[in-house]
Amino acid sequence: MRFSRLTFATLLVVIVSTTYVFVKETSSGARFRIANNSTQNVTVTANWLERSKDLGIVKAGSVKPITVRGEASMVFAMRYDDGREIESKPVYFTSGTTINISISKDSVDVSYDF
Repeated sequence: MRFSRLTFATLLVVIVSTTYVFVKETSSGARFRIANNSTQNVTVTANWLERSKDLGIVKAGSVKPITVRGEASMVFAMRYDDGREIESKPVYFTSGTTINISISKDSVDVSYDF
């Protein structure tokens, strides 16, 4: 079977474009979307491997996005304005994943976007 130059060029463009999108998505890190659906401000800390990052205050009704490079398990610790503290279950992440952290008045839910 012989390919025409146009067919070959089209195939090459598709391969290069697909590779670019794949590399861009997987090298950008994991994206976390922290949504505070409670009526109180919440101070959030992310803990993974031997790292800890204070994400500051996530105001009631707001969303805070963060990006983390690498692959690990992360736990989010939340402290409400009234002093209560809760933690998320461990969340596995790797580059290219999007994880939703939803904070309510008394719990934390985790979901993945695929």
